[in-house]
Amino acid sequence: MTQPRLSALQHSAIRRQLEKITAHGLFARSDRMARFLRLAVDRALAGKEGELKEYLIGVEVFDRPHTYDPRVDPIVRVEARRLRSKLKTYYETDGRNDPIVIHFATGSYAPEICFHEEQTEMPEAAPRTVAVLPFSNLSQSADNDYFSDGLTEELIHALTKFSGMRVVAWNTAARMRGTEEDVREVRRQLRVANVLTGSVRIAGQSLRVRVQLIDTATSVYLWSETFDRQMQDVFAIQEEIARAIVRTLRVQLEAGADSQLGARRPTTVSSYELYLKGRYHLHRRTPDELRRALEYFQAAVHADGSSGLAYAGLADGYCLNVDYGLLHPAEGFPKIRAAASRAIEIDAALAEAYPALAVIRSQADRDWEDAERLYRKAIALNPGYATAHHWLATDYLGPLGRFEEADDEIEIALELDPLSSIIREGRALLSTLQRRYEEAVARYRELVEFDPSFYKGYTGMGRAYAQLGNYAEARAMFEKGRALAGDVPNILSAIGQVLAATGDSPGAREFLAQLTARARDAYVPSTCFALLHLSLGETARALDWLETGCDQHELTMYMTRVHPLYDPLRTEPRFQAILERMRFP
Repeated sequence: MTQPRLSALQHSAIRRQLEKITAHGLFARSDRMARFLRLAVDRALAGKEGELKEYLIGVEVFDRPHTYDPRVDPIVRVEARRLRSKLKTYYETDGRNDPIVIHFATGSYAPEICFHEEQTEMPEAAPRTVAVLPFSNLSQSADNDYFSDGLTEELIHALTKFSGMRVVAWNTAARMRGTEEDVREVRRQLRVANVLTGSVRIAGQSLRVRVQLIDTATSVYLWSETFDRQMQDVFAIQEEIARAIVRTLRVQLEAGADSQLGARRPTTVSSYELYLKGRYHLHRRTPDELRRALEYFQAAVHADGSSGLAYAGLADGYCLNVDYGLLHPAEGFPKIRAAASRAIEIDAALAEAYPALAVIRSQADRDWEDAERLYRKAIALNPGYATAHHWLATDYLGPLGRFEEADDEIEIALELDPLSSIIREGRALLSTLQRRYEEAVARYRELVEFDPSFYKGYTGMGRAYAQLGNYAEARAMFEKGRALAGDVPNILSAIGQVLAATGDSPGAREFLAQLTARARDAYVPSTCFALLHLSLGETARALDWLETGCDQHELTMYMTRVHPLYDPLRTEPRFQAILERMRFP
C-alpha cells in the first residue's frame, strides 16, 4: 500500500510515534524486533515500500548472509507475525489513545500508517496556549531576517508575562518556519490552541507588521491587524500585539505584569537591532556564528551602555562560547560575571540575565546555594523561560544528584520548547547520569532522527553505548559526531577512550598525542586528558589532570560527582579530595 504524501510535520510525528513504540516494554528488550519496525517505517517514509521484501529484511535486520534464501529460512515470516501481534497488543493497551497507528496487513512487510482524526484534533489543548511562528521577512533584503526573527522572539517573551498562558519557546517556534498554512499540523505537533503568524516589511525607516491570531482547531481568524509605523515605534508595536492577544484570549494579567511589558526597552533602536542580530546568530550554535553573536552583542552594548538587554545577550554569548570550548573559562568567566551583573543592575526584572550568573556562582565560585537562588529567581520572573528550566536541570540539579527534581525541570523545559534539540539532549544526558543507558540510547536515537545535523545527539549516544560495553556502536557514533563538529577535544578524547577499552592502547595514545598538540595553541579541557589517561589505566595521571581542572575552575569539572565515567575513581582519596574542593552541597 502506498502512503499518501506526508508533510514534514507528519514525518516528525510518525518518527516520534516510532520512538515511543520501540521504547515500550514490548519492544525495548527485543532489539531485532525494533530494528524490523524501524527499517519498515524508514523505507515507507522515504517512499520505498517496494523494497521491503523478505530478502532485504533477512539480511538487514536478522543478519542473514548474502546467500540467504527466504524459501528455506522462514525467519522473516515468523518474526513478521510476532511484530503484528506485538503491535496489536500495544495498541489495545498502553497505545490505545495514540494519535498515530502503525500496523502491517497480513502478507505485507510495508507498514500502513494511519492518523486518528479524532485524536489529532487534540481537544485537550488548553485554550490559552499560543505558538508564535517566525514572522516572514517580506523586505527586499534577506539581511532583515534578524529583525523578523527578533520581533517574533520578543513577542514570545512578552506573552510569557501573563499568568495562565503557555507560550511555545523560540527554539521550537523557529522549527515551525514555513508551516503557517497548516495550523492543524501545528496543533498536533505543539498541542496549542492558537497560533500567531505574521510578516514584516522594512523600507528605509518605514515598518509594516501584519499579524493574525488563528484558532488551530477551526482555522478561524480570531484577530488580525496591520501596523504601519516608523522603525523607532517597534517597541510600541510589540506591546500592542501582546495586549491584543491577551484581550482576545481573555487572559488575566498577573499583578505587576502590565508594567513589565514595557520593561525590555533599550534606550536606542540601533542597540536593539544589534541585540536582535546577536540573538539571531547565537541560536545557530556553530563556532563561527557564536563568535559573530559576541561581536553583535558587544556592538549593542557600545551603542547603548544603559541597555540591560544588550548586557544579558553579551552574558549568554560569553557563556556559550565557554561551553563550546571557544573561550577558556579563566578568560570567559569574569566577562560573563561582569555582563550579567551589569544587566541585573540596569534591570533586575530581566530573567535572561540570571542563569548565566548562576553558572558563575556554581562553577566558578562554587557557591551552589546562591546559584540555585539565581535559577529560581529567573523562573519566578518568567516561568515561561525554557532556558532557565533547562539549565537548572542539566547544569545544577543533575550534577548534584537531585535527579527527580532534574527530571521534573527538564520536562517543563520540553513542554515550553518541545522541538529544542539541546533540551532533548539534556533529557537524554540525565538518563545517562542515572545509569539508565538503554533509555539514554533510545532518547538519543530519537534526537538524531529528529535533528540529524546535531552532533551532540551522536556523541551522547556514543557515551551511552560505551557504558553498555557496545564499543563498536560507540565508536561509530563518535565518528558521526566528529564528521559534523570537527575535531572537538571531547570527541577526540572519547574515541581514544573507546580504543583503550578495546585493547588498542597505541591507537588511544595517538589521540592523546593529538590532544597534547592541540593544547599548545588552543584550550583543551583537563577532563579530556584525565578520562583518556584513566581509560589507559593511568590513574595517577588522570588525577593529576583533574586536580589541574579543579585548580582552574574548569566548566567540565561540575560533572565529577555523578557522571559514570568517573566511577573507577570514587574510592581514590585524591578524587574524594577533589570533590570536597568542588564544595558540592
